[in-house]
Amino acid sequence: MRQSNAVLRRLMNREYAMEDYQAATYSGVAKKTLLYLLFVVIGAFGGIALGMMNTSLYLGTIIVSSVATVITSIIAFLVPTKSKIFGSLYCLFEGVLVGFTSMVYSYLLDGAVITALVSTFVVFAVVTTLFLTNVVKVNGKFFRFLITFALSFLISEALLYLIMMLTNQTMNWGLSLGVSVVTVFLAALYLLMDLDTIRRIVEGGMPKEMEWYASFGLSFTLVWLYLEILRIVAIAFSNKD
Repeated sequence: MRQSNAVLRRLMNREYAMEDYQAATYSGVAKKTLLYLLFVVIGAFGGIALGMMNTSLYLGTIIVSSVATVITSIIAFLVPTKSKIFGSLYCLFEGVLVGFTSMVYSYLLDGAVITALVSTFVVFAVVTTLFLTNVVKVNGKFFRFLITFALSFLISEALLYLIMMLTNQTMNWGLSLGVSVVTVFLAALYLLMDLDTIRRIVEGGMPKEMEWYASFGLSFTLVWLYLEILRIVAIAFSNKD
């Protein structure tokens, strides 16, 4: 849904041929993506270290980080030219949440984190291959399908949680796994959109500062994908016996 950003559309429709500027490159996007992910790692270890020094700070840190990630991500997506600042802040705050989540799963389920990391890389590699080989074409039809699927899933998930809350029931193993698998599929679709955004920004000759926006979108989805895969691994491991 973030691809409907009106600001980004206006930027893509502008002519830069007569302006003196540096154009965005694939290598620039790759470097900035790695930098964003490094911020996530720094945030993760920083949050864990803070919590270990004083366990009473855990809850407050999680609350502050959760609120901050929502605010910074919205600004980074809605104002592409501010992605460098707010995207970096998002990754640091999101890193805190990723660190706490990974630490809990690592403590409860040996090997869950490394399995999720490897699986995330595999999914990214597969999605990238499908995109580069043009097996999956990211066009208007794909975008309409993505929006319809995303909205349908979000509404269905909200209704599911509402029904469970009203009936005082909890989600069973099979349903939890199913929801997580669908969420991973949705994240994979957004990866394709991110890759297409990168392609349009680079091949459209947009300014180098737009590398930050493209990299942020990709980093955002990769972190989301990792957390969802981690949840699948945890659900699968919990029922292995």
